Amino acid sequence: MSKEISKELIRQIEIISMVLEKRNFYSEDELSDIFSESLPSIRRDFARIRAMGIPIHSARRCLDIDIQKFDVRTLNKLINTYLALNDTEPIKNLKEISNVFGDKTLSVFVKIVKSINARQMIKFEYELDAHGQPIRRTVTPFGFFKTNRSFILAGCKNDDTGRIRYYLIEKIGNIEFLSRKSGIKDFPSMHDFLSSTWGIYPHGKLEKTELLFDRSCDFLKSRIFINNQEFEDTEDGILFKAEIKISNEFISWILGWGKLVKIIKPLSLKAEVINRAKEIISANK
Repeated sequence: MSKEISKELIRQIEIISMVLEKRNFYSEDELSDIFSESLPSIRRDFARIRAMGIPIHSARRCLDIDIQKFDVRTLNKLINTYLALNDTEPIKNLKEISNVFGDKTLSVFVKIVKSINARQMIKFEYELDAHGQPIRRTVTPFGFFKTNRSFILAGCKNDDTGRIRYYLIEKIGNIEFLSRKSGIKDFPSMHDFLSSTWGIYPHGKLEKTELLFDRSCDFLKSRIFINNQEFEDTEDGILFKAEIKISNEFISWILGWGKLVKIIKPLSLKAEVINRAKEIISANK
Protein backbone atom coordinates (compact mmCIF):
# COMPACT_ATOMS: atom_id res chain seq x y z
CA MET A 1 0.00 0.00 0.00
CA SER A 2 1.33 3.43 -0.90
CA LYS A 3 2.65 5.56 1.92
CA GLU A 4 1.57 8.77 0.11
CA ILE A 5 -1.63 10.10 1.65
CA SER A 6 -3.56 11.57 -1.29
CA LYS A 7 -7.18 12.71 -1.34
CA GLU A 8 -7.94 9.68 -3.49
CA LEU A 9 -6.39 7.26 -0.99
CA ILE A 10 -8.28 8.90 1.89
CA ARG A 11 -11.51 8.52 -0.09
CA GLN A 12 -10.74 4.88 -0.87
CA ILE A 13 -10.16 4.06 2.79
CA GLU A 14 -13.41 5.84 3.70
CA ILE A 15 -15.25 3.79 1.06
CA ILE A 16 -13.80 0.59 2.54
CA SER A 17 -14.88 1.67 6.04
CA MET A 18 -18.43 2.39 4.87
CA VAL A 19 -18.81 -0.90 3.02
CA LEU A 20 -17.39 -2.88 5.94
CA GLU A 21 -19.77 -1.18 8.38
CA LYS A 22 -22.83 -1.60 6.14
CA ARG A 23 -22.29 -4.49 3.79
CA ASN A 24 -24.69 -4.84 0.84
CA PHE A 25 -26.08 -1.36 1.58
CA TYR A 26 -24.37 1.25 -0.65
CA SER A 27 -24.64 1.38 -4.43
CA GLU A 28 -22.11 2.92 -6.82
CA ASP A 29 -24.50 5.81 -7.45
CA GLU A 30 -24.89 6.52 -3.72
CA LEU A 31 -21.13 6.62 -3.20
CA SER A 32 -20.80 8.89 -6.21
CA ASP A 33 -23.28 11.30 -4.57
CA ILE A 34 -21.74 11.04 -1.09
CA PHE A 35 -18.23 11.86 -2.31
CA SER A 36 -19.33 14.23 -5.12
CA GLU A 37 -17.31 12.21 -7.62
CA SER A 38 -18.20 10.84 -11.04
CA LEU A 39 -19.08 7.16 -11.47
CA PRO A 40 -15.86 6.52 -13.47
CA SER A 41 -13.83 7.99 -10.55
CA ILE A 42 -15.64 5.82 -8.02
CA ARG A 43 -15.11 2.76 -10.20
CA ARG A 44 -11.39 3.58 -10.41
CA ASP A 45 -11.44 3.69 -6.62
CA PHE A 46 -12.86 0.16 -6.60
CA ALA A 47 -10.06 -1.00 -8.91
CA ARG A 48 -7.42 0.52 -6.63
CA ILE A 49 -9.07 -0.99 -3.56
CA ARG A 50 -8.88 -4.41 -5.22
CA ALA A 51 -5.21 -3.72 -6.04
CA MET A 52 -4.65 -3.37 -2.28
CA GLY A 53 -5.83 -6.97 -1.98
CA ILE A 54 -9.27 -6.05 -0.65
CA PRO A 55 -12.05 -8.03 -2.41
CA ILE A 56 -14.73 -5.36 -2.89
CA HIS A 57 -17.50 -6.32 -5.30
CA SER A 58 -21.08 -5.52 -6.26
CA ALA A 59 -23.96 -7.93 -5.67
CA ARG A 60 -27.48 -6.92 -6.70
CA ARG A 61 -26.15 -3.39 -7.30
CA CYS A 62 -24.96 -3.09 -3.66
CA LEU A 63 -21.33 -3.23 -2.53
CA ASP A 64 -19.79 -5.86 -0.29
CA ILE A 65 -16.35 -6.96 0.91
CA ASP A 66 -15.56 -10.63 1.47
CA ILE A 67 -14.86 -10.43 5.20
CA GLN A 68 -13.19 -13.86 5.17
CA LYS A 69 -10.44 -12.42 2.97
CA PHE A 70 -10.06 -9.20 4.97
CA ASP A 71 -7.42 -9.83 7.64
CA VAL A 72 -6.07 -7.92 10.64
CA ARG A 73 -2.84 -7.09 8.80
CA THR A 74 -4.83 -5.26 6.11
CA LEU A 75 -6.89 -3.47 8.76
CA ASN A 76 -3.66 -2.36 10.48
CA LYS A 77 -2.34 -0.86 7.25
CA LEU A 78 -5.58 0.96 6.51
CA ILE A 79 -5.89 2.49 9.99
CA ASN A 80 -2.24 3.50 10.19
CA THR A 81 -2.30 4.98 6.69
CA TYR A 82 -5.49 6.94 7.39
CA LEU A 83 -3.95 8.30 10.59
CA ALA A 84 -0.71 9.11 8.68
CA LEU A 85 1.35 6.80 10.91
CA ASN A 86 4.07 4.34 9.94
CA ASP A 87 2.15 1.39 8.53
CA THR A 88 5.09 -0.96 9.19
CA GLU A 89 4.37 -0.70 12.93
CA PRO A 90 1.18 -2.65 13.62
CA ILE A 91 -1.32 -1.87 16.34
CA LYS A 92 -0.46 -4.80 18.58
CA ASN A 93 -3.87 -5.22 20.18
CA LEU A 94 -5.93 -4.66 17.04
CA LYS A 95 -7.60 -8.05 17.46
CA GLU A 96 -8.93 -6.91 20.84
CA ILE A 97 -10.13 -3.63 19.31
CA SER A 98 -11.77 -5.57 16.45
CA ASN A 99 -13.54 -7.79 18.98
CA VAL A 100 -15.16 -4.65 20.42
CA PHE A 101 -16.13 -2.89 17.17
CA GLY A 102 -16.36 -5.79 14.69
CA ASP A 103 -16.96 -4.69 11.09
CA LYS A 104 -17.19 -1.08 12.32
CA THR A 105 -13.52 -0.98 13.44
CA LEU A 106 -12.15 0.95 10.48
CA SER A 107 -15.25 3.14 10.39
CA VAL A 108 -14.80 4.09 14.07
CA PHE A 109 -11.23 5.31 13.41
CA VAL A 110 -12.35 7.19 10.29
CA LYS A 111 -15.24 8.88 12.12
CA ILE A 112 -13.07 9.86 15.10
CA VAL A 113 -10.54 11.47 12.74
CA LYS A 114 -13.37 13.34 11.04
CA SER A 115 -14.64 14.50 14.46
CA ILE A 116 -11.12 15.72 15.33
CA ASN A 117 -10.81 17.61 12.04
CA ALA A 118 -14.31 19.09 12.36
CA ARG A 119 -13.78 19.82 16.07
CA GLN A 120 -16.96 17.96 16.94
CA MET A 121 -17.66 16.18 20.21
CA ILE A 122 -18.29 12.47 20.75
CA LYS A 123 -20.00 10.40 23.46
CA PHE A 124 -19.10 6.92 24.62
CA GLU A 125 -19.19 4.54 27.56
CA TYR A 126 -15.91 4.20 29.43
CA GLU A 127 -15.25 2.38 32.76
CA LEU A 128 -17.88 1.58 35.39
CA ASP A 129 -19.34 3.54 38.29
CA ALA A 130 -19.65 2.30 41.89
CA HIS A 131 -22.76 0.34 40.94
CA GLY A 132 -21.09 -1.42 38.02
CA GLN A 133 -22.90 0.66 35.40
CA PRO A 134 -21.04 2.08 32.35
CA ILE A 135 -20.11 5.74 32.68
CA ARG A 136 -21.26 7.84 29.72
CA ARG A 137 -18.64 10.44 28.80
CA THR A 138 -18.75 13.48 26.51
CA VAL A 139 -15.35 14.19 25.01
CA THR A 140 -13.78 16.57 22.50
CA PRO A 141 -11.19 14.40 20.74
CA PHE A 142 -7.98 16.06 19.54
CA GLY A 143 -5.55 13.26 18.70
CA PHE A 144 -4.40 9.65 18.63
CA PHE A 145 -1.09 8.19 19.69
CA LYS A 146 0.45 4.78 20.23
CA THR A 147 2.04 3.21 23.25
CA ASN A 148 4.12 0.04 23.04
CA ARG A 149 0.99 -2.04 23.42
CA SER A 150 -2.16 -0.08 22.72
CA PHE A 151 -3.75 2.84 20.92
CA ILE A 152 -4.84 5.95 22.84
CA LEU A 153 -7.42 8.63 22.11
CA ALA A 154 -6.65 12.00 23.71
CA GLY A 155 -9.57 14.29 24.41
CA CYS A 156 -10.96 17.08 26.58
CA LYS A 157 -13.61 15.85 28.98
CA ASN A 158 -16.79 17.96 28.69
CA ASP A 159 -14.98 20.25 26.22
CA ASP A 160 -12.64 21.52 28.96
CA THR A 161 -8.91 21.90 28.13
CA GLY A 162 -8.20 21.72 31.86
CA ARG A 163 -9.55 18.14 31.88
CA ILE A 164 -7.48 16.39 29.22
CA ARG A 165 -7.87 12.62 29.48
CA TYR A 166 -6.60 9.50 27.70
CA TYR A 167 -8.86 6.65 26.61
CA LEU A 168 -7.84 3.15 25.52
CA ILE A 169 -9.64 2.49 22.24
CA GLU A 170 -10.53 -1.10 23.15
CA LYS A 171 -12.29 0.07 26.34
CA ILE A 172 -14.60 2.51 24.54
CA GLY A 173 -18.19 1.28 24.14
CA ASN A 174 -21.34 2.48 22.35
CA ILE A 175 -19.65 5.44 20.71
CA GLU A 176 -21.86 8.23 19.36
CA PHE A 177 -20.64 10.94 16.96
CA LEU A 178 -22.27 14.29 17.68
CA SER A 179 -22.90 17.26 15.42
CA ARG A 180 -22.16 19.53 18.41
CA LYS A 181 -19.12 21.73 17.78
CA SER A 182 -16.40 22.28 20.37
CA GLY A 183 -16.28 25.69 22.03
CA ILE A 184 -12.49 25.50 22.52
CA LYS A 185 -10.71 28.39 20.78
CA ASP A 186 -7.11 27.24 21.18
CA PHE A 187 -7.26 23.57 20.28
CA PRO A 188 -4.56 21.42 21.93
CA SER A 189 -1.70 20.22 19.72
CA MET A 190 -0.60 16.63 20.28
CA HIS A 191 2.97 17.57 19.34
CA ASP A 192 3.19 20.42 21.85
CA PHE A 193 1.28 18.54 24.53
CA LEU A 194 3.55 15.49 24.42
CA SER A 195 6.84 17.17 23.46
CA SER A 196 8.36 16.77 26.95
CA THR A 197 6.19 13.90 28.18
CA TRP A 198 7.49 10.38 28.67
CA GLY A 199 4.81 7.96 27.50
CA ILE A 200 1.23 9.09 28.02
CA TYR A 201 1.42 10.83 31.39
CA PRO A 202 1.71 14.65 31.09
CA HIS A 203 2.55 15.28 34.75
CA GLY A 204 5.90 15.77 36.50
CA LYS A 205 8.58 18.40 36.84
CA LEU A 206 10.39 19.33 33.63
CA GLU A 207 14.10 18.56 34.00
CA LYS A 208 17.20 18.51 31.80
CA THR A 209 18.03 14.82 31.92
CA GLU A 210 21.17 12.87 31.00
CA LEU A 211 21.49 9.09 31.10
CA LEU A 212 24.64 7.15 30.25
CA PHE A 213 23.90 3.76 28.67
CA ASP A 214 26.27 0.83 28.26
CA ARG A 215 27.73 0.44 24.74
CA SER A 216 25.68 -2.73 24.30
CA CYS A 217 22.62 -0.45 24.09
CA ASP A 218 23.72 1.09 20.79
CA PHE A 219 20.38 0.07 19.25
CA LEU A 220 18.67 2.79 21.31
CA LYS A 221 19.99 5.43 18.92
CA SER A 222 17.56 4.25 16.24
CA ARG A 223 14.55 4.69 18.52
CA ILE A 224 12.49 7.79 19.23
CA PHE A 225 11.37 8.08 22.85
CA ILE A 226 10.67 11.81 23.04
CA ASN A 227 10.72 14.65 20.51
CA ASN A 228 13.68 16.60 21.94
CA GLN A 229 16.02 13.65 22.56
CA GLU A 230 19.70 13.54 21.59
CA PHE A 231 22.18 10.65 21.58
CA GLU A 232 25.93 11.13 21.80
CA ASP A 233 28.72 8.55 21.59
CA THR A 234 31.27 9.08 24.40
CA GLU A 235 34.29 7.18 25.70
CA ASP A 236 32.19 5.91 28.61
CA GLY A 237 29.12 4.85 26.67
CA ILE A 238 26.05 6.26 24.91
CA LEU A 239 24.79 9.52 26.39
CA PHE A 240 21.06 10.20 26.17
CA LYS A 241 19.96 13.84 26.63
CA ALA A 242 16.43 15.27 26.76
CA GLU A 243 14.15 17.66 28.62
CA ILE A 244 11.64 15.36 30.30
CA LYS A 245 8.77 15.63 32.75
CA ILE A 246 9.93 13.23 35.44
CA SER A 247 7.08 10.79 36.01
CA ASN A 248 6.63 7.39 37.64
CA GLU A 249 6.49 5.91 34.14
CA PHE A 250 9.92 7.33 33.29
CA ILE A 251 11.44 6.19 36.59
CA SER A 252 10.09 2.66 36.04
CA TRP A 253 11.62 2.65 32.56
CA ILE A 254 15.04 3.55 33.99
CA LEU A 255 14.79 0.85 36.65
CA GLY A 256 14.09 -1.69 33.93
CA TRP A 257 17.57 -1.14 32.46
CA GLY A 258 19.31 -2.18 35.69
CA LYS A 259 23.11 -1.84 35.58
CA LEU A 260 23.09 -0.87 31.88
CA VAL A 261 22.25 2.76 32.69
CA LYS A 262 23.76 5.44 34.91
CA ILE A 263 21.92 8.65 35.80
CA ILE A 264 24.08 11.74 35.24
CA LYS A 265 21.45 14.41 35.89
CA PRO A 266 19.32 15.56 37.59
CA LEU A 267 20.57 14.45 40.99
CA SER A 268 16.99 14.38 42.30
CA LEU A 269 16.17 11.68 39.72
CA LYS A 270 19.23 9.70 40.73
CA ALA A 271 18.22 9.84 44.38
CA GLU A 272 14.66 8.73 43.58
CA VAL A 273 15.83 5.75 41.51
CA ILE A 274 18.24 4.68 44.27
CA ASN A 275 15.42 4.94 46.83
CA ARG A 276 13.06 2.87 44.64
CA ALA A 277 15.75 0.24 44.13
CA LYS A 278 16.33 -0.02 47.90
CA GLU A 279 12.59 -0.48 48.45
CA ILE A 280 12.52 -3.29 45.88
CA ILE A 281 15.49 -5.00 47.57
CA SER A 282 13.90 -4.61 51.02
CA ALA A 283 10.58 -6.04 49.83
CA ASN A 284 12.30 -9.12 48.38
CA LYS A 285 14.58 -10.08 51.25
